[in-house]
Amino acid sequence: MSNVGIPIKLLYEAEGMKVTVEMKNGEIYRGLLINAEDTMNMTLSEVVRTARNGHVSKHTNVYLRGSGVRFIALPDLLRNAPAFKRVANMKAKMEAERGGGGGTAGGAGVKRKRDK
Repeated sequence: MSNVGIPIKLLYEAEGMKVTVEMKNGEIYRGLLINAEDTMNMTLSEVVRTARNGHVSKHTNVYLRGSGVRFIALPDLLRNAPAFKRVANMKAKMEAERGGGGGTAGGAGVKRKRDK
């Protein structure tokens, strides 16, 4: 799990929470996220499936293939997830090392005499 990006880490943090998943074929699944994988494959339980034509059906368990996922709506509770805090700390550290920016880009503001 150490080599995965922030979106996948957030998906792992959402395990045990209600999520909404929109698939590329237009179907929408809403249920409890039981398991997530690096490939965005996921298992949902207590699922309500809405087909493209609007037909609603209920399922006990559903396995969704990650390559078919278009969009995942996660709970607002994850705004305070540790993954975001680590990113904020890394950005602050990088800004401190760079000197906080504010300089001229590529020396564009520096005029020098030309040698003739």
